[in-house]
Amino acid sequence: MRIKNAFFDTALKHATRMVGKPGRLLNLLIQLGLKLKGSDNIITSKVVKEKFLLLGRMLKAYATGKYQVQSLKFLVILMAAVIYFVNPIDIIPDFIFGIGLTDDLAILTWVFQAAAQEIDAYTKWEQEQNGLTPTFS
Repeated sequence: MRIKNAFFDTALKHATRMVGKPGRLLNLLIQLGLKLKGSDNIITSKVVKEKFLLLGRMLKAYATGKYQVQSLKFLVILMAAVIYFVNPIDIIPDFIFGIGLTDDLAILTWVFQAAAQEIDAYTKWEQEQNGLTPTFS
């Protein structure tokens, strides 16, 4: 499955160049945190915030060498989704009140479907690290 979106294609190119550069990835995660904090009044869904936080935790664990991804392809897609989200200029610019994040959320939904196995594997790993029994969906 492929998204036809020039802005996401650009995000994919940036993400590809970031693989193997943990410092750049960690900087992206700082931008993600700032964007989430600044979007509190716009993103009111706990589910959406948790999805972005999960992506952030996963990418941080990868960047710090604590977690090894199963697929670099899906790692790049996950990174591209974060790049797309933190960039305010995309198909629907984020500053358009009420609808500005609609395309960002559509990308997030697609990414979670496309990379479901990678995300599930990370979630299980994270639960094991925290001493929790993995839950299976």
